[in-house]
Amino acid sequence: MSTLLFALMRENPLPGLAAASLNVVFALCLVVLSLLLGITISMVAWVHTLGAHRLSTVRLGQERRTFA
Repeated sequence: MSTLLFALMRENPLPGLAAASLNVVFALCLVVLSLLLGITISMVAWVHTLGAHRLSTVRLGQERRTFA
């Protein structure tokens, strides 16, 4: 049976090319998805850091007013 499939693949390589191109498209989609996820996580961490920095400076400003 496998020899029949190999004979068909030699005569018509389009199914093999279609599967290979589908694999390439799927791999590229995974790479793009991982890049977008990494960028999203880094942006959320950056915004979180900015928020924590602003809160700490506000608290310092209030403490200075109370002690002065």
